[in-house]
Amino acid sequence: MTASSPERTETSSNAMLYSFVVPIYNDGELAADFAAEFERVFRQRLGCTDIQGRAELLFVDDGSRNDSVRLLVEQVVPRFPFVRVIELSRNFGQHVALSCGYQHARGRFVGMLNVDQEDPPDQIPLLLDTLEKGEADIVHGQYQQRHVTWLNKVTSRGFNAVLNWLTGYAVPQDSATLRIMNRRFLDAYNALTEKSRYIPGLEFWLGFRHAYVPIRHQQRTRGRSSYNFRRRLRMATETIISFSDLPLKMASALGMGVALLGLLMALYLVISKLFFVDYQAGYTSTIAIVVFLGGIQIFVVGLASLYIGRVLREVQGRPLYVIRQTHGKSRE
Repeated sequence: MTASSPERTETSSNAMLYSFVVPIYNDGELAADFAAEFERVFRQRLGCTDIQGRAELLFVDDGSRNDSVRLLVEQVVPRFPFVRVIELSRNFGQHVALSCGYQHARGRFVGMLNVDQEDPPDQIPLLLDTLEKGEADIVHGQYQQRHVTWLNKVTSRGFNAVLNWLTGYAVPQDSATLRIMNRRFLDAYNALTEKSRYIPGLEFWLGFRHAYVPIRHQQRTRGRSSYNFRRRLRMATETIISFSDLPLKMASALGMGVALLGLLMALYLVISKLFFVDYQAGYTSTIAIVVFLGGIQIFVVGLASLYIGRVLREVQGRPLYVIRQTHGKSRE
């Protein structure tokens, strides 16, 4: 019994401490530089030259359409033994790819960030210092200043404001992609079963203790972001439908308002005909009212159809993602 105690202590000291999940979509050329910077940061933090077994980096390729997988397998995995690559069978979306990485992460502390280094890896220790003190279950980075276009900043702030209003959450402005959570929080997240994933919304739904640490933002090292305006708008629509039924309530209120307006107009016409003047209503006003009411009906039916479609996807029971292949054998 006594002889086995040192062995358990050694195993515990070599257990995986840190796992970081990085989604890849057509930007595999950035992975080698990112992994090198990640290694430098954790060599300094862990005080050793070989971080394998203590820290791991999981690149999740989300159905890239270029040679990103080849670059990861041929140039990154052989050079960095702490790297694993999970290749999804097709594009499932960034938040699903991150969820896949979460389910395969082995560390006691698990984080996420993007390969473009807009959230520099050297900011990771700032979040870890807060998390390892036990002051929070998840620590988010918060930009002190963002180096993005005016349109990007406006749309991001507008989306956060609308989402907070519809859901009642309090996702702060200028919240960074970089975040790190403890195993308790991660296990709770991995227990979620819905197919529609918006990670910030789910994080606030879970509760727990959240903390925010100011971090530095920098411009992309190379390439352009694949998140164009169309993809942002689609993600905003999906997120709002996933986290709030307020649009349905607003549509019902709109229907009641239009019905009340129609009733008042009918009363006005009856009273006018009986007591004031007898006239023949014109076609212009009739057509305008019909078109208006038809538009309202189509809008309400379309909104309800979005929710019905979401219910259909949830009850189909398909897996959240499909893995085509994994690469790399970072040891436990």
